[in-house]
Amino acid sequence: MLVVSCLAQTRIASPYSRYGIGDLQNDKYQKNLSMGGISFGYRNSSSINYANPASYTAFDTSSFVFETGINSRFVQLSSSSMSQKSNYTSLGYIVLGFPVTKWWGASVGLLPFSSIGYKISDNENIANVGNTNYLYEGEGGLSQFYFGNAFKIFKGFSAGFNASYLFGSLNKIRTVSFPDSISFLNVRVKNSTIVNDILLNYGLQYEKTLGKNLKMVAGLVFNTPTKLSAKQDSLAYNFFSVNNAETIKDTLINSLGTKGNITLPQGFGGGITIGKPYSWLLGVDYQSQNWEKYSSFGEKDSLKNTWMVSLGAEFIPKSSISSSYLKKIHYRLGARYNKTYLQLRNNQLSEIAFGFGFGFPLKRSKTSINLGFEIGQRGTTEANLIKEKFGRVTLSLSVYEYWFIKRRFD
Repeated sequence: MLVVSCLAQTRIASPYSRYGIGDLQNDKYQKNLSMGGISFGYRNSSSINYANPASYTAFDTSSFVFETGINSRFVQLSSSSMSQKSNYTSLGYIVLGFPVTKWWGASVGLLPFSSIGYKISDNENIANVGNTNYLYEGEGGLSQFYFGNAFKIFKGFSAGFNASYLFGSLNKIRTVSFPDSISFLNVRVKNSTIVNDILLNYGLQYEKTLGKNLKMVAGLVFNTPTKLSAKQDSLAYNFFSVNNAETIKDTLINSLGTKGNITLPQGFGGGITIGKPYSWLLGVDYQSQNWEKYSSFGEKDSLKNTWMVSLGAEFIPKSSISSSYLKKIHYRLGARYNKTYLQLRNNQLSEIAFGFGFGFPLKRSKTSINLGFEIGQRGTTEANLIKEKFGRVTLSLSVYEYWFIKRRFD
């Protein structure tokens, strides 16, 4: 029997975060989450699109943009025989974008990279041993502090990069216990991997006006294989338990600060948007990453290569000053489908999600409050696996302000 419990103190609660470096946080930014996450060909002077650093040249030369948001996620985990619900709310990101010159834009910010949070129990009856319990627990994750730059190479074409400092710890515990026998000692293994290193990713964008009112933006992003420096603490010991009180018997492994590497594989993505500025936008993205090349301290995991397709749209009925407020609201809709890097019991797990949202502009300003919703599903109950049905609510504030302008008063 498999039982999944949710850890209240962790950022997520998914048994699938046990693998690799955890659940990858592909939330990108809240404005486009409700449009299926399209971002590689997205370009806007009042938004920070850190998914493609080439977009930073879109910032106005006399303004800056500040964005922050929060996420609330609701999850229902189901197996063939049981189900369980959980939810959490967390800070999504804090980012700042600004121009340096007419041909140079930059951005800096803090956002999550991956998260781990699970508690899984299983048991079986083994001949000559008796009842045997297995417990798997995990928490932690990686965050990234990035500094990005973009440059206009020639008319309509920009190139950029993000230099991200990844930091955090991935903590995993495995316990085997024998409640019906005094002949066998319980065993617990604790592993903590601490990451501190730099990750680079790159982006290109090409913008072109089509006819009088249409604009097209094509984008490309990629990263090369990267070895992240890491340290690992390992502790393994035997123990016995009486009335829920544990006493350590023998220490089997006690290793601190073992140096090694985590290899993140190469990936790429491309996208295109077409639309009429301040009226409507349609876009599509595709991305892939070679996770079969992933390794941690020289050990492979059962990961598979990933790919994802995203579709999205935005519509503004009428953005003129004289329009009613309802016509100035940004209406967004999108969907995405992806093959995750999880392959379990000969099933590569897929994920599908649908989103919608609204952008509420403040009066006489490009500053906006953005509300987004997404519902989706990952996994399956076949082969004794777990299906995740999830819902996400996002709320963000995008502040657009002018600077270095002398105010005149009459």
